[in-house]
This record gives sequence, structure tokens and C-alpha cells, in this order.
Amino acid sequence: MERDAFLQLVAARLGGAPEEPLPAMLPSTPASGDGRLFERFAEELQKAGGVARRVDRGRLAAAVAEAATGMGARSAVVATDVEPWRDAVDDGLAGAACRASRVERDSAAGADLGITSAVCGVASTGSVLLRGSARSPRIASLLPRAHLVLLSESTLLPGFEELFERLGDEMVGAAGAVLVTGPSRTADIELNVVRGVHGPGAVTVLVVPDAARPAGSQVT
Repeated sequence: MERDAFLQLVAARLGGAPEEPLPAMLPSTPASGDGRLFERFAEELQKAGGVARRVDRGRLAAAVAEAATGMGARSAVVATDVEPWRDAVDDGLAGAACRASRVERDSAAGADLGITSAVCGVASTGSVLLRGSARSPRIASLLPRAHLVLLSESTLLPGFEELFERLGDEMVGAAGAVLVTGPSRTADIELNVVRGVHGPGAVTVLVVPDAARPAGSQVT
């Protein structure tokens, strides 16, 4: 049967098929339904080879210093989107004897550590959404050998359903965006996994509560 005749036959057969209305909102899935955000985020990120810590704002400088020291960082580039926590970042890097520089191609390529914020985190996969912009160039998270992310706990989302609902607004004016799940990984034909070939070999996310947490919650 010729192509045109085939397509006409398909169109004729489908002509009377009822149209199903699209749902007004995406349904929940098991991946988004256990109610735990930080705990699930940390578990999934750990599976991908990364580390997540919940850190009170008063201990953020110490946590940055610990992360930089643990990654063996002596030089860092700091994106300007970490401005809400910039004093703590500067104090932490100074405490770790880690030199901070502006984000430029040469400085990022030679840096041990890149520090950025993120738009949000996805608990069901342990991913963070990075929004490429002048305030947070992608080279800050891509070129250094390690990546430290500062994330407001209020931006943690259960799953991709919730991410898709807010994605349009978050991407207005962005040069691009990428979901990052743990360190860079690649594998050859024999499935030997190597880290750090196409990006950082270590990823740590410091999740900062935005306000006082309920009694019984643990904050390091």
C-alpha cells in the first residue's frame, strides 16, 4: 500500500475516535508520596555517589570549611547566586585555607571546588536543578573537580511532577538549565564506571533550613 493511501486509511479509521480530555494536573506517583523530603533527597543522592547534609545557618561557615577540607580544596570559584549565604561561604573558605576567585573560564578550569546555589532539589532522585545565568555560569559547577551546592530547604520538591509544575516560571530569562544527580559518571563498553571525566568527581549539597524547624527535627 502506498504511503498516502495508508495515511488516508488511518485518518479515516481514527476520525470517529473520542478524544480523551487531558488531566488538569499530573497525578501523584509512589516516588513522590512518602512525605519525607530531606531524608529521601539525602538517601537518593548517596546512592548516586553524592553527599547531602542539613546545616543550620549558624553552622554553615563550619560546614563549608569541612566540605572544602574533606574535598582537599585549596582554590574555589564562587557563583554570585550564593549571595544569601556569601558571608558564611567566605568565612568557611578562609577557615579551610581555600582561596576564592570570581567565576571565569580559566579560574574555574583550575579550581579544586565550585560553589553554587540551585533552583530546587528533587527528593525522589537526589537531583538539583541548576539554572545557567550570569549569576551562576555553568562552568562554576562543571569545570572544577568538586562541586558544593547550597540549597534552601524550602525548595526541596517531592518529585518530577512538582518540578514540572514550576519549571516554566523558573526558566524565564535563563541561558539553560540542567538536572545534576551526584558526581559526573561515565562507563566504557565493559561497564567500568569512571567519575569526574565530564564534570566534578565529588558533589556535596548543604541544605539550609529557611526557618525554625518543628520540635524533634535534627539539624547538624
